[in-house]
Amino acid sequence: MSSAADIADLPIASSCDDPSEHFLNAWCPRCERVVDAVCPECEHNVEASGASTDGAAASMFSRSEFFRRFLQLLQSARNSKFTLGCYLISTGDAFAEGVSMADYARQWGVRRATVSKQCHLICAALGLPPSRYMRDEETCSKFRLSNRRPRKYR
Repeated sequence: MSSAADIADLPIASSCDDPSEHFLNAWCPRCERVVDAVCPECEHNVEASGASTDGAAASMFSRSEFFRRFLQLLQSARNSKFTLGCYLISTGDAFAEGVSMADYARQWGVRRATVSKQCHLICAALGLPPSRYMRDEETCSKFRLSNRRPRKYR
């Protein structure tokens, strides 16, 4: 007899997986709000990776035109890793969940406005609607006007 225990007998190796134990933030498509693994309102089980984030499907361009534009965007970018991260935020991809624009900006040593502007440029270039993480264009233009500093003329 072997003295080693079978891993399958351990309580942690349970075959029943309850999504409410995952403690993930996810998007409930029924209620349209950020929830944990189980939506408390409709009791729908959702996972962080359950969101559909196919950018080409949401684009106003055909798939071939979308991917052509996407590759051109990456090829012309000064920093393709930064642009890819902004793409994930602007499409609301599951890999970007839990990462705010401010956190991403801090990681790259830029301001939040830089990340936001890049996300809006990506949406415009690829014909994508803004993700739920982004402000709409009207709100951005109001912020742009209110944040202007007066010039001193001599």
